[in-house]
Amino acid sequence: MKIDPSDPNKSDINRLLKAFHHQEPDRLPHIELWVTSQAVYEYVLERKLAYGIGDAAEGGQSITPEDDVEFAQRLGQDAVLCNFNWRPNNIFKKAADGTRHYVDGSIKTAADLDDLELPTPLDDQLRHLERYLRAAQGTGVGIIPNLTSFFDSAMLAIGVTESLYMFHDNRPLVEKLMDTLLDHQEKVMQAVLDRFSADVALMMINDDIGYNSGLLIHPKMFMEIFPQRMKRLIAPAKAHGKLVLMHTDGKMDNILPILYAVGINIAHPIEPESNDIVEVKKKWAGKMALIGNIHTPLLAYGSAVEIEAKVREYCIKLAPGGGYVLGSSTSIMEGIPPENFVTMIEAVHKYGRYDSLGKEKEN
Repeated sequence: MKIDPSDPNKSDINRLLKAFHHQEPDRLPHIELWVTSQAVYEYVLERKLAYGIGDAAEGGQSITPEDDVEFAQRLGQDAVLCNFNWRPNNIFKKAADGTRHYVDGSIKTAADLDDLELPTPLDDQLRHLERYLRAAQGTGVGIIPNLTSFFDSAMLAIGVTESLYMFHDNRPLVEKLMDTLLDHQEKVMQAVLDRFSADVALMMINDDIGYNSGLLIHPKMFMEIFPQRMKRLIAPAKAHGKLVLMHTDGKMDNILPILYAVGINIAHPIEPESNDIVEVKKKWAGKMALIGNIHTPLLAYGSAVEIEAKVREYCIKLAPGGGYVLGSSTSIMEGIPPENFVTMIEAVHKYGRYDSLGKEKEN
């Protein structure tokens, strides 16, 4: 799929920002925060990449800035991420098919903190952001710096299951690790905005705090640990007048009020397994913007007719009034046919015009 530069559906960061401010732009925006499928990138770019696509969750950059921006332009997507990851001391193992999977963390005692893996030097990260901004100049594509946070990064560094016990058995160690992560990422946030505030579209935090029943830990403990730290992390963004987007999995009933109270403006991905996005949108209209919810199993196994019908339904039910941006319920990973991904995007362009929501626009 390639958008003609003269088409009103071309990339436009102002379209995305307008939707995030609960206003109706020309067309329902769409965005994929993570694409880890080489096949999808090459299908959209219509060429083979000279490098392999990795999982940004492991700390690396999964695609070059230039290719990422071109990918967005070809889709009429309004923004892409530039990742500022620090997820240290994760242990991965390779599966029989060659893929790598997280299995544990290596921080088990206070002494292990002396062996905490160092983050990528800040100057290198800022140069990478500068490269993204150069690539996006004049394209309409916005750049969203995305920072890993302190909560799930600490759990992953310890080991997810073990950390759940450690919250009760050795909470000071968990909090010390969280504060180490927070101190650094707070400096990253400040440096990004001090230097590039006028250039970046908004800021994003990536921190899984929930699962399919709600918060990962007891609400009382969570409220003692999370809100004041998250307020610290996003304070530079608020001071610079930037919207803040947060990714977290989980059932959002009790999570969204916490995010709203600390100053988060946009939530992703509102997983369909745990949430009725139509009801969530009604409850949070004008207060919290939403991204996502198109079920990835539908994209992986559904027909083009089924995918198009779901997108049309969302254009009708979720687009009115702004505050919603269409995207998948997780990410676009290997196993999702590129044709199905493009079908979803083409359906947004077909049914997402605000002057004719749910109806095919006649040219």
